[in-house]
Amino acid sequence: MLKPLNKPKYYPWFIFAFALISYLFNIGGSSIYILDEAKNATCAAEMFSRGDLIVPTFNHELRTDKPPLHYFFMMLSYSVFGVNAFSARFFSAVFGALTILISFLFARRFHSEKTGLWTAFVLLASIHLNIQFHLAVPDPYLIFFFTASIFSFYAAIKEKRFIYLLLLYASIGLGTLSKGPVAIGLPGLIFLLFLIFSKRFKWSEIKQLRPFLGAAIVLVIALPWYILVHIKTNGVWTDGFFFKHNLGRFSSEMEGHGGIFLITILFVLLGLFPFSAFIVQALKKAFANRKDDFTLLSLVAGLTIVVFFSISRTKLPNYTVPAYPYFALLLGLWLAQLKFNFARPKASMLGLLIFGIILIPALYIGISFDPALAHLKHLSLYFLPIPLGFSIAYFWFAKRRLKFAIKVIGISSLLGAASFIAVVFPRIDQENPVAQSLHLLEGKEVRYFEKFNPSFSFYLQKEIKHLEADEFANFFETYPDGVIISTKRKLEGISLPDEVEVSFSARDIMERPTTVLLTRKN
Repeated sequence: MLKPLNKPKYYPWFIFAFALISYLFNIGGSSIYILDEAKNATCAAEMFSRGDLIVPTFNHELRTDKPPLHYFFMMLSYSVFGVNAFSARFFSAVFGALTILISFLFARRFHSEKTGLWTAFVLLASIHLNIQFHLAVPDPYLIFFFTASIFSFYAAIKEKRFIYLLLLYASIGLGTLSKGPVAIGLPGLIFLLFLIFSKRFKWSEIKQLRPFLGAAIVLVIALPWYILVHIKTNGVWTDGFFFKHNLGRFSSEMEGHGGIFLITILFVLLGLFPFSAFIVQALKKAFANRKDDFTLLSLVAGLTIVVFFSISRTKLPNYTVPAYPYFALLLGLWLAQLKFNFARPKASMLGLLIFGIILIPALYIGISFDPALAHLKHLSLYFLPIPLGFSIAYFWFAKRRLKFAIKVIGISSLLGAASFIAVVFPRIDQENPVAQSLHLLEGKEVRYFEKFNPSFSFYLQKEIKHLEADEFANFFETYPDGVIISTKRKLEGISLPDEVEVSFSARDIMERPTTVLLTRKN
């Protein structure tokens, strides 16, 4: 006789598979166009073409923005799938799925399977997280290793097994190769605060964490590359990365990405939508149970990340994404213990209903105001699963079926994200000036003046050299069919030679500049 299946044993594989399918879904369906994606994917492609694991370059010039781990994984993917959008994003999806998996496993091991399932559901329903794990950027790698380091720290404290210490310090080392010192300093601050608030801040506890061994492991993993890139670039990469892209971003506003202290809270609320509608209830419950170590760790980790980036002068939505797993754990705790109480979640449910009702009209009107996208306002209808789902959820909430209603909310968000990734964003992406003009550059000699969209570099797969304004005429004498890329703003006040004309002009989608192409008059 066949033995009955032990169903819980199969949850991890199902959760990982579902997450991976979600994050791989149509991952190559839109072009490498967003600024950060284009620079990261191109940098990895140039390193791949040179067989260089040390010096990162964009358009064959040193790039000091990020450490190399995501470049390494992109290069591996390029070697298997070729240099394309799917390859550049492939491992972002993999690390996204791994983040969902370890969040579930952590919650199941140290609290309950129900908490783990709700935690995974909250993360999977996040549209922002879905988008983040669809991008060729370093954040998915940092998020995974950051999360793994926090979970391994807690496991080491609770179970005192050496394997967790190895995982802890290996995760910090790899996180440092993902995005730099933030992978050391921020987890370290969380560890310190947890030890203090849990009344474990004493040498006997700290000694068991073997900090000196940990420092050695982190250095062995991360330091060799930092030394090699310092030597090979005569210290230029080191200065640019640590002083400009770390200290500079923290101490001053860069690239117009600033904002008030509270904006990081807004980032988290929007990023964990729709379940952020219940964050007040979850936090209230967590503060009441903060003596529980599992709850305390989630509180300390989530709030520390938000406060840390609130202090930073440069603020971006992706900075607070590492906080999502810990707020998801708090929401998972609240949802797992939830019993129907009409009064408490009613405001949240009503807020979601109102949001759903106004979503499509708001999107329709908003898109109509953008001259470049006004003809695509019908795409707002593809978000119909969200208002329909939220309306159905409120109906079942009124019928006192709260947990079923909450499941409907999550499913509708998943469907909304799928619609955005499958249809809406790829259609909008077709309007970007690189996609529209790339055929005009095929087989041509290309230069740029002052500024150009980085996506051109990824698709041309060759160096685009800079031209000065007084070199335009000579360039077209040498290359009559040549093309110069620039932006409308950079050409203001420039007197073009009589034989030169603007043959193409289109505003960059989701960016401020207007891309223009200069060619010789026929």
